[in-house]
Amino acid sequence: MTTSVNAPTLTEAAVREIASRHKEPDWLLERRLTALRAFNAMAMPDPRAEEWRRTDISGFDFAEALAHPGSAAVERLGEVSGGAVFFDLHEAASSHEAIVKEHLHSLVLPTDWKLAALQAAAWQDGALVYVPRGVELTVPLRYVLKHNGSPSYTHLLIVAESNSDVTVVQESSGEAPSGYSLVNGAVEIIAKADARVKFIDVQNLGMGGVYAFSTMRARLERGAQLSAALVGIGGRLSKTKLEVTLAGEGAHADLFGLTYGDGKQHFDYMTLQDHVAPRTSSDLLFKAALDGESSDVWTGTVHIQKTAGLSEAHQTSRNLLLSDHARAAPIPVLEIEAYDVLQCSHGASAGPIDEDQRFYLESRGIPTDVAQQLLVEAFFTELIDRLPAGADHEAIRQAILTKQGGAA
Repeated sequence: MTTSVNAPTLTEAAVREIASRHKEPDWLLERRLTALRAFNAMAMPDPRAEEWRRTDISGFDFAEALAHPGSAAVERLGEVSGGAVFFDLHEAASSHEAIVKEHLHSLVLPTDWKLAALQAAAWQDGALVYVPRGVELTVPLRYVLKHNGSPSYTHLLIVAESNSDVTVVQESSGEAPSGYSLVNGAVEIIAKADARVKFIDVQNLGMGGVYAFSTMRARLERGAQLSAALVGIGGRLSKTKLEVTLAGEGAHADLFGLTYGDGKQHFDYMTLQDHVAPRTSSDLLFKAALDGESSDVWTGTVHIQKTAGLSEAHQTSRNLLLSDHARAAPIPVLEIEAYDVLQCSHGASAGPIDEDQRFYLESRGIPTDVAQQLLVEAFFTELIDRLPAGADHEAIRQAILTKQGGAA
């Protein structure tokens, strides 16, 4: 480990002030202080480590970011019924104490790395989604975060009890008017037996100085189903972990990723499909289109543990390079310990637009820039069509088109 990046500092007084302002229970304050001690004890990542050598954070001044603490404007949209809960996480820590106390930071641990500890110590924007046993919510719940350039630390906790059904959409937007802005978040999803959870994260932060870090982890019990999608459009640098543990027999997960980068944007995704129980299955499809000097790193691991016999897993990464200076580094990894796996596959590619397809469109009078827009849309169509119900497909298409300089 190294401290080559400016090491941020956070005081105990600042953490106590957060807890006091939100009238949090003592147990939550103690957890914050434990995370603070972990934060102060850990160094920043070694840029030579495998996880970080393709993502350069040396240009970000974390100390400057922490000097201007703040939070995002938050909206919670969507009706709940049948005893379901969609609460502010500070409020839920008291009103639904047992649920929050059991599950908060049970998957995303403060000891993961320095900024995970910072998030656990200093989070201010958060929500609890709790769906009781057998309750099916037919309307998506939307958690909207509008960042104003101040550092923000967010936490979304989703607990779906047995045989429940819920769709949650998290949307992040905003700009960093000047200097640096840090967005540091966590998402935890606990799906009990036969629960069905759809989760969509749409990241459309400003491209100026916004550095976004997020860890999203899910645990699926027997027969549970998860469909999770990441849409990455904004941010100067975005590093996201999306990991799912298939802990119960028959659990299934679909993971999707859609990225459009331009300018000097950099996206870094790490995914994990961790099969623990037998007869589990997972499928991953990530697609990125990159223009300008933008870059994308995807490192995807499928882990079939010895206890996960008769399981099946697939992963695919496709990258479209729209300029000579765009770069993509797809890295699929298979770790298979069980001897009786049903099927396991991975594939990755990166390359430019098919010139024959472009020529075909241009030969029919379509301008070059419009031809490229059409080919990019066609490239993403398969993935957009497979996004979980609740995702605004047309809004995503329009955001990609707007970044290309097009109009509706």
